[in-house]
Amino acid sequence: MRAQTLRQYLSVHTWAGIVAGFALFVAMLGGALTVFHHEIERWEQPVTRHAPLSLAQTEQLAEMVRAQYPAAREQMGVVLPNHSPMPFAYWQQPDGEWMRARLRLNADGTASSLVTGDARPGLPNTVNSLHYSLSIPTYGLYLMGVVSLFYGMALISGVIVHLPRVTRDIFALRPGRNLKRFWQDAHNAIGVLSLPFHIVFALTGALLCLSLPLMMAFNVLTFENKLAPQFLQMTGAVPARIAPVDGKPLDLQAVLARAEHAAPDLETTAVAWSRYGKPDAVAEVYGEANDSLGVFGAVAVRLNDGEIVGQHSPGVRDTNHAVLSMIYGAHFGNFAGDVMRWVYFILGLMGAVLVYSGNLLWLESRRKRNAAIQPANLRWMAKATAGVFLGTCLGIAVAFVAAVVAPGATSLSIFVVTIVLSMLFAALSAPALAATGLLVATALACLAIPAVDAMFTPDNLVRTLANGDWVLAGVDLIALAGAAIFALFARATWRRARLGDPNSVWARPTASAQTTAQVMPHTPHK
Repeated sequence: MRAQTLRQYLSVHTWAGIVAGFALFVAMLGGALTVFHHEIERWEQPVTRHAPLSLAQTEQLAEMVRAQYPAAREQMGVVLPNHSPMPFAYWQQPDGEWMRARLRLNADGTASSLVTGDARPGLPNTVNSLHYSLSIPTYGLYLMGVVSLFYGMALISGVIVHLPRVTRDIFALRPGRNLKRFWQDAHNAIGVLSLPFHIVFALTGALLCLSLPLMMAFNVLTFENKLAPQFLQMTGAVPARIAPVDGKPLDLQAVLARAEHAAPDLETTAVAWSRYGKPDAVAEVYGEANDSLGVFGAVAVRLNDGEIVGQHSPGVRDTNHAVLSMIYGAHFGNFAGDVMRWVYFILGLMGAVLVYSGNLLWLESRRKRNAAIQPANLRWMAKATAGVFLGTCLGIAVAFVAAVVAPGATSLSIFVVTIVLSMLFAALSAPALAATGLLVATALACLAIPAVDAMFTPDNLVRTLANGDWVLAGVDLIALAGAAIFALFARATWRRARLGDPNSVWARPTASAQTTAQVMPHTPHK
């Protein structure tokens, strides 16, 4: 391939990575943790850690919602106790607002009223929303779809540019004074070894985020508005028309029994009722089949007589539902048990390291070799790298601590405040000081996670290990591992600031350099 063509692909690789890098880092880190969504949810709620709500209480929740909010009789869903220790209901009001509710428990475990507004699990839901939308309402999902496209461009162009060198140096990780070569080796090795999975993440991420606008476009341009009425049937199990029958609606336990008989390999996770109390009422039972790549399935039960009126599950579905379910399974990695979930967790972390190392390489390749003061664009990119990337790590760690210490505060608000303060700290500090300070703060926050767990809950790491409760112990152990890793990174960053090349944005600022930078805040890049 000609040198000019390679340079063009390198430019695409660099700028696609830079444009999408900040959002990708947040999504990768959130995605890695979202793999253990249910484990984090159990850890977050000490009240229901060892005694999740029962199926009867879940039905009580649904009945109370229907009684207080008539709109919920038209359409309402609940998450089941085996999927969430604190089940919650969700429905849409006539004005279009989505509502959520859970039971308010008394001291004796009984429930007498509803809690609305903050009903969904706080911490795991925040981490998940960072993954799929950066927690930006409505348009964040579509933004992440575009980011996924840039992600794919960076992957393809990176393979074309680096393939000749990678086939020769794939396992060469050469530490030493040449830090650019070290980070280049690490960047290439991670990128190549995890390339197939990252291609899957980019492709399925773009499809999941942009499926609705794509279907809307096809509906208008190709199908003359005949596709829109089929959207629900394309994604769910409920047919367009249900033959009405008279009768009393089945209770939740009976509905689940009918669905589990129809699809015995499906582990039920949630139920959604439609037109409750009417002759054509139906309950759609959702579930997961962990021994299939197409993990998600659903069974539609006519509510007044228990007739199965629709189903899509492994072996019982059309091509459309099979493809959609495989896209979900391939993206979330819950199709092969715990081993695959750990693989996806590690791949998510490696993806975050891949993006972070890409920014470091960009900075290193553009710095002035013989100048103590680096160009302003490099200094601000270094500040942004420290503030956003490391601020995200700190924000998530602080949200874990606050989930136990201050359960009344929302995890998203804790995260947002922390990352804003981190970015402000990075903007006002030299990059080396900002990076070191944020790494130290993140290490301390990670260390505080098992500490507050022991102080504010009946559990602690020693007890959960002794009881063989690896879900609770696992959260504390990963937090301790995170504390050690961030402490090592902080030590390495500060050593480089003091002892490394002084002509770098990561060097410790001297008094003369600070004065010069203040005099020339907008030094142009050459």
